[in-house]
Amino acid sequence: MRHAYRQFGPGTLYTVRLLRALDYLWRHLDEPLLLDRLAEEACFSRFHFHRLYRNLMGETVMESRQRMLLHRAAGELGRADRPLASVAVRAGFSSSAAFIRAFAGRYGETPGRYRQRRLMFLNQRERTMRQVEIVERDAVKVLMRHHRGPYMEIGKAFDALRAVQGPQQGVGAPSRSFGLYLDDQAQTPAADCRSIACATVPAFMEGKAMDGFEWGSIPAGRYAAVLHTGPYSELGECWDWLYRHWLPASGEMPGDTPCVEEYLNAPYDTPPAELKTLLLLSLA
Repeated sequence: MRHAYRQFGPGTLYTVRLLRALDYLWRHLDEPLLLDRLAEEACFSRFHFHRLYRNLMGETVMESRQRMLLHRAAGELGRADRPLASVAVRAGFSSSAAFIRAFAGRYGETPGRYRQRRLMFLNQRERTMRQVEIVERDAVKVLMRHHRGPYMEIGKAFDALRAVQGPQQGVGAPSRSFGLYLDDQAQTPAADCRSIACATVPAFMEGKAMDGFEWGSIPAGRYAAVLHTGPYSELGECWDWLYRHWLPASGEMPGDTPCVEEYLNAPYDTPPAELKTLLLLSLA
């Protein structure tokens, strides 16, 4: 007997199975990728899984995996004590030359140049000035997925949200994505850092949230807003500047909402150097 399923949305068959594949992919980044094993994890035929994944996620499995690995590598390059060769190996490349080509192709500069620029920025950040605007924002209803672990790995929660949303072409207003960050990475062990990936979804998807997701909102209120253009791995320095320089000199007091980031474009179809993130610091 045939059963009719909605193709997408919380709790649908395809969403549940795709979430299994994404979870497996994130948990096994340091192992060789076997498409047949990934298809088995998602309970899809190995003959069709790779086509389903590409059409539902908007990128191939290999593109997803390389995006995840290079994102992690960008974070590691911010540490001067990590040899380039070891970063390359952990990113899945057998040679530094192959890693340099892949990284430059995605980030627009070589790993060495990227590291040099980040370390130079860290040394000069005391003199860095940014444009801050105080704004009043309305509350935004969102679907949430909690993440516990290094902030650089919250992408797995956003990938899960993307799997729930599915293709959005022509379905109401474009989705908006936010991140809520509850802990200070400098004081909390990376494994214990709490964050929440959030996204707006079309009205027809609203209802009982499937397991692992919940409904919530980005609170209304006053915020200090700073627009950052560049890789997500550089956002920490921008937050530090807000707390170290802008807030003490502003005459303002922080509010009771965690750090909020709104992602104005997405890493799936935007080079890291062109990513736009609005940092929102809650004000009393």
